[in-house]
Amino acid sequence: MTIKEKARNYVWSRIQATERDYIQIHNDMRESGEGRISMSTLENMLDSCDRKLDMYNYLFKLIETDEE
Repeated sequence: MTIKEKARNYVWSRIQATERDYIQIHNDMRESGEGRISMSTLENMLDSCDRKLDMYNYLFKLIETDEE
């Protein structure tokens, strides 16, 4: 495997994991009545996931458009 393939696979796995986190946070926000985590904390976590996804998608795009 080339370094580009390894980098692509790593970033892709990070995108997938972050998207799962994003979905879980949304589910937690809908079920926030239990009060395990405050709504403001969930909103901060969601914002963090958004920023991570933006960064990982940018890195993925750079890897995909990189010419060897």
